[in-house]
Amino acid sequence: MVLERLEIDVLVGREVEFEAALCEVRQRAFMIKVFRGFTVAQGVERASSYLVLVLWETLEELTDFVNGRFARCWAPVDPFLAAPLRVEHFSQRPSLNLQGPGVVTDLSWSS
Repeated sequence: MVLERLEIDVLVGREVEFEAALCEVRQRAFMIKVFRGFTVAQGVERASSYLVLVLWETLEELTDFVNGRFARCWAPVDPFLAAPLRVEHFSQRPSLNLQGPGVVTDLSWSS
């Protein structure tokens, strides 16, 4: 899996409008066959800061999307952006995921 991270700075005071436009982006993304998931978080210290994570099955799927429909898919949020989207891509490392309680063998770190 490939994780696409988008850091978004929204014009201050336009957060509600941005979120409405982001719902349109989400609907457009759900219509794309190769799309796997979409999560959004809003900044705690700066409410005009957002983090969007998009999940893709393969890098090829992501590349096809970026080269073909990315700009049209994200167009609804353009009027609310304070800066260009900052985009990075990551390869998931399932062997490092924590999905339950781990085992701590060295308890000296907690004292």
